[in-house]
Amino acid sequence: MTKKANIRRIIGITALVLWGVAIVPKFFLGEDMLIWQLDIWALIFAPILTLVYSVMFTSHFTKEKHLAVKISGWISCVLMVLLCVIVFCIAGARKNTKVWNDKDYVVYLEDRGFIDPDVCVLYKRDGVVYRRMYIIGSGGWAQVNNADYKMYESLDLIKEEVDWSTFDGDIIDHITVFYRLSDGKQYDQDKNDSLIALINHQEQ
Repeated sequence: MTKKANIRRIIGITALVLWGVAIVPKFFLGEDMLIWQLDIWALIFAPILTLVYSVMFTSHFTKEKHLAVKISGWISCVLMVLLCVIVFCIAGARKNTKVWNDKDYVVYLEDRGFIDPDVCVLYKRDGVVYRRMYIIGSGGWAQVNNADYKMYESLDLIKEEVDWSTFDGDIIDHITVFYRLSDGKQYDQDKNDSLIALINHQEQ
């Protein structure tokens, strides 16, 4: 087997593995995802390698073939390339932005497209899986500059401190919000002082 054939084979096998990592977990995880968004990253790189493999395979397969075989082979290759480009664009759009994490939890800013505002979603780490818990906060049409979350499991509390700004950076709004850790229910802002006092009392 030639060096070029070995490279083609390695690319093909790698692409197949990446497709498996990207697709198979979705049948078992639902809205959950692999840690570090490995399934989404796999879905980004799998089309790229598939595109490369398709061109290399078509070039090899159609070599010294009749014109009709060459034309049909390259038409199939072009269709595969278009499909890979579409999947790559969709996967890139689905990739979320991590705004905060600790050893047990992670918060991602999820892009919901042009119609709906982005939302922050809390996940809990369970081995190699991030289990989706709930939307935390309302997100909005602004961008997150800084985000910090503190989990108080014994108090069933989450303390959120976030700097939101408009995309031109002219307006920055710092907010402090509390949620129930168990279900994500947001507390009214007028309870902030009492909840901060409760946390300070526990930490003494």
